[in-house]
Amino acid sequence: MLHLVESLYSHARNTLIWFIIYFVIQMIIWAAMAALILIYPQTLFILVAVFFVLLAALNIYLALIFCKFLYKLKKAKSAMTFK
Repeated sequence: MLHLVESLYSHARNTLIWFIIYFVIQMIIWAAMAALILIYPQTLFILVAVFFVLLAALNIYLALIFCKFLYKLKKAKSAMTFK
């Protein structure tokens, strides 16, 4: 039982450490972006363009996942229908 508690504590501590590292890195990125936008106003347009390209890529990825799911669903339906 003590080993389980120690293991749980270890996992929780490691998770919290990674959360702290994530938020520190995120703060540095946001500060760097703010500085770049203040120094080079064109950076904002580049960031918006990159955002929309990433959004389009995500939509294509999700569409492919749904197509794959629908294909499997169609195969399952055709396997269950008896003609």
